[in-house]
Amino acid sequence: MITPGDSRSKCATLTSTLAVAFLALGCSEPPTGANGLEPLQPLLLASEHGSGGFAALDLGTLGGTFSEAAAINEVGQVVGMSTTSAKGEPAHAFLWDNGVLTDLGAAFDAFPLDLNDAGQVVGTTTNSDGRRAFLWESGVRTELGTLSQTIDAVSLAAAMNGSGQVVGRSTAGGSSIHGFLWEGGDMTDLGTLGGDASLALGINGAGQIIGSSETASGETHAFLWEDGDMTDLGTLGGVASVALAINGAGQIVGFSRIDSGETHAFLWEGVVMTDLGTLGGGYSTPAAINGSGQVVGSSRTASGEIHAFLWQDGHMMDLGTLSGTESFALDINDAGQVVGGASTGGGETHAFLWQDGVMTDLGTLGGTESFAVDINEAGWIVGRSSTTGGEVHAALWRPLTPVERLEQIVADVDALEDAGALNQGQARSLINKLNIATAMLNDGKVTPAIHQLGAFIRGVQALVDGGVLTAEEGQPLIDAAQAVIDALA
Repeated sequence: MITPGDSRSKCATLTSTLAVAFLALGCSEPPTGANGLEPLQPLLLASEHGSGGFAALDLGTLGGTFSEAAAINEVGQVVGMSTTSAKGEPAHAFLWDNGVLTDLGAAFDAFPLDLNDAGQVVGTTTNSDGRRAFLWESGVRTELGTLSQTIDAVSLAAAMNGSGQVVGRSTAGGSSIHGFLWEGGDMTDLGTLGGDASLALGINGAGQIIGSSETASGETHAFLWEDGDMTDLGTLGGVASVALAINGAGQIVGFSRIDSGETHAFLWEGVVMTDLGTLGGGYSTPAAINGSGQVVGSSRTASGEIHAFLWQDGHMMDLGTLSGTESFALDINDAGQVVGGASTGGGETHAFLWQDGVMTDLGTLGGTESFAVDINEAGWIVGRSSTTGGEVHAALWRPLTPVERLEQIVADVDALEDAGALNQGQARSLINKLNIATAMLNDGKVTPAIHQLGAFIRGVQALVDGGVLTAEEGQPLIDAAQAVIDALA
């Protein structure tokens, strides 16, 4: 996730503003694919144990059968869209906060694109006057107006920073569309690079704005707008480029045509645009950049597949798949945790978390498909998933706390007893150590709890060495307990 107040490129962007950007480039291949509360505290991340280190939560719907999440802030609030119980009515925007789903739509077709840590939400709604950008705050939705006063003028929001500055695009007169900055009730026309059209796609905490604009010669170029001036970022040698996201340090990522006509991801910093390359194929596009300048996105490989990538220190790394053929990355936080979707060996698409070289299948809400679009600094992840009933719902994957993880290990030991691998005495001895560790954690005694978990690990290892448990039965218990120790340490 980009640092608070900085712009992001999420699933919502991929289905709306980014699609417009790709049309501006003429690309034939689009990308695959926070109020006074205290920030969430980082919790246990046990990615090496599959989805067992996470609790998957169905955020529900507004009465309909479909919902999906778009973004999560640092206090755990989630925005997204949902159908309602009214037949034929467009989807509504929602804000999920501590188990409560609030309808932001008021019978309009609304999709929120972003929210900040103050709980402000921006998006676009459709009313009797057409499409209008809106800002929702504390139960009040404010339409942001348009740059032109013509009856058919429209405006669409794209992103917002922590100060409540909103950027997007609006009718600017005639058929022209210009990027805008909205702040404190005033909408500012960002202008263009000499052509007729521009669109703003992101803004960071310093108020630096990025997007794309038509030039005087009719090309589409990425831009940086700052203190009233729009700077042409150029291209990678081709005729078009688009800036997609910017971090707090002013590093910008986007995509550009190169001399050969291929589309490549770029990183712009200072006055230099760097080609991030590809995974061997002829295409790459970024999705997000974190505060350290790590970039994630998707690229075609030499064999023609689309894979998620992480670019850092001049190198593009293939993040692989979940035993399938394709994957895509949509967000990265400052800890370097990456989320997105990847195909499994069975051909399904599942949400994933990638960290420290390991891609973890986050599973589903009981159905067959899922993908993740956003992750905050506490490691909370949102996206969407199919359910056991065949519906698609917004999903939240929350890292388990150490106590919750210990409860899960207890259940695993019970299962080994039920299967006859452990007798009652052996199982009770192991569970007693886990229960003591849990009680100590509940009392805030971390070091004694770690010692008890060490005793548990030694007990399991003795059972493996003695032939009571196989390595396949004992090692997952050892790994799970060690993951808790690592998190506590």
